Amino acid sequence: MTNGTVTVNFTIGFGNNLFQYVCARLIAERNNLQLRHRDIPEVGIIAAAAEVDRGLPTFVVDDSNYKKALFTENLQNYNVLVNGYFEDYKILKNHLSEVRTWLTPHKITNTKDVVLHLRLQNRLIQVSHNKNHIKVDSFKDAIGQFEYDRLHIVTDAGKWTPYTLEDIEKIRHEVSIGPNPPSNSPWVETEQSMEYMNHLIKDFADLDPIVHCNGEETLEGTGALRGGFMGDFNLLRSFNQVIVFNSTFSWWAATLSGAEKVAIFNPWKIAKPKHQRRNLGGTNFPGWFSWGAPDDLYFKKYGVE
Repeated sequence: MTNGTVTVNFTIGFGNNLFQYVCARLIAERNNLQLRHRDIPEVGIIAAAAEVDRGLPTFVVDDSNYKKALFTENLQNYNVLVNGYFEDYKILKNHLSEVRTWLTPHKITNTKDVVLHLRLQNRLIQVSHNKNHIKVDSFKDAIGQFEYDRLHIVTDAGKWTPYTLEDIEKIRHEVSIGPNPPSNSPWVETEQSMEYMNHLIKDFADLDPIVHCNGEETLEGTGALRGGFMGDFNLLRSFNQVIVFNSTFSWWAATLSGAEKVAIFNPWKIAKPKHQRRNLGGTNFPGWFSWGAPDDLYFKKYGVE
């Protein structure tokens, strides 16, 4: 064998896997290396089973050095192990057209409405996610920057009617016994989870949204994706106007579709310290703009800053 192999072992999270695949493929093509990974059939990524020449040294690409690996390192005589998350819009910025050809396309069919994606469920009940929620008024600031006929909301919530404490307990139960238990993030108070969900339902009501709920079972090893998630993904990709909040799932949907107008909340994961935030909230692809501010946090009254 005359060249090395880039191996990527996908982790949990559909959006995370797409970042890992794109990073690995860009490194492979830049250095004329082979690829080794499992398939992601939902977007047309076919498994690659290149052999690994064990006589070559291994270079590990992680979140600390991926920029060097992508742009400056010469890795032609290495095997490369890709092991990170790479939530960085800049690695795609000069390759958008190319990357879109790597994945199964989906046609934009809705040019009159605007769609907002709300990742909920485990983000309602786990502290690490729940503290990043923002007020509906902030979403309305973004919505107000679009010209549209109807607002659509795509969400993994099981329903869009007022929640009770029993509904939140049901979500806790599903997560705790399922394949993605909260191993590194404790629950928030049940009342707090219920309060935020009902805040969304009540304060969006005046906009009369068309709400698309996904109540299917959580898929094992996916990081809380539900069955039928590709229906949600392709629905998001069918809109020409998209609003993204703290979700690589909807970030990828808007990126791959080439939607002409996209609003994205910035800073990304607002409740994290600045040095831990990724730059996705500042994505400035053609037609994209950022909205939002620290004052938009819903749970500031609970001491979240």
